[in-house]
Amino acid sequence: MEEKRQFEYEWRRRFEKFAREHDQDYLVSGWSSAGLERRTSLFLDLLQRLKVKGQLSVLDLGCGAGTYVRLLRDLGHHVVGMDYSMPSLVRAVEADSEKEASYVEAEAYHLPFKNNSFDMVISIGVLQALDGCEGAIEEMVRVLRPSGCLILEFLNEFELPYALGRLVSSRLFDRGRVRRYSIPRLKDALAIRNMKLVECSSVYLAPRRLPWLNRLMAGGGIISLLDKIPGFSRLSAHAFLVAFVSDRPSSVVSN
Repeated sequence: MEEKRQFEYEWRRRFEKFAREHDQDYLVSGWSSAGLERRTSLFLDLLQRLKVKGQLSVLDLGCGAGTYVRLLRDLGHHVVGMDYSMPSLVRAVEADSEKEASYVEAEAYHLPFKNNSFDMVISIGVLQALDGCEGAIEEMVRVLRPSGCLILEFLNEFELPYALGRLVSSRLFDRGRVRRYSIPRLKDALAIRNMKLVECSSVYLAPRRLPWLNRLMAGGGIISLLDKIPGFSRLSAHAFLVAFVSDRPSSVVSN
C-alpha cells in the first residue's frame, strides 16, 4: 500500500510541476509534441469509426490542459474535464476561450458524479500513472449510462523496446516508472462489467531522434499495412487506443 501511494504521489507531483512550468498542452501532459499530435489524430479517427448519434455528455477523466475537452466541445458535445492536478485545470480553463465546458478537481478512484451520468467517458494517458486500474475502471463504468462508450488509451506492456530495456537493465521484475497493460487484460477487466471491445487503434511513435518517421506514419496507409502483420502491433505499438461499449444497445455503435 505504501509503494502504491508513493508511486501515485510522485506522478501527481510531476503533473503539477509540468503545469506550473509549461504552457503548451503536450508539455503539460508530459508528451512530446509528436506524441500528442499522433494521439489526437488517432482519437479523431476513432470517433469517425464510431457512429455517434446526437450531442453526447462526455467526461474527460484526466483532462490535463484540456486538449480533448476543447476538441470534443468543438464537435458539439457537452464536456466535463476532470483532473486531480489543480495547476493542470488552471491551464485548461485558461486555454478554453469559449468557456462552455465544465472543469472539476477529483481523483479517478472517487468520481464526484452520480451513477449513469455520461454517454461517454474518455481517459487518455491516465492508467500509466495509477498503480492499478481496477478501481478507476469501476468508477468509469459506474458513471456511464447503460448505452455508454468508454475510450481508454494505455501503454503497451509488450512493446519490444520496453521489454528489452528491462532485460538489459536487469529490472525484469521491477514495475518501473509507469504502469503498462495489454488488450487481453483490459478486455477481461471490462468484460466482467458487461463492456465489450469494439474498436482498437495502435499508437506507433518514432524515436525522438527520428522525427521524420512520424511524418511518414501520419498518412495512415503504412500503419494499416503494419497492423495486418500478425503480432506486429502487440510487439511494436507504443500504446493502444480502445473503445468499449455496453453489451446492451448503444448510442455509439461500431461499424
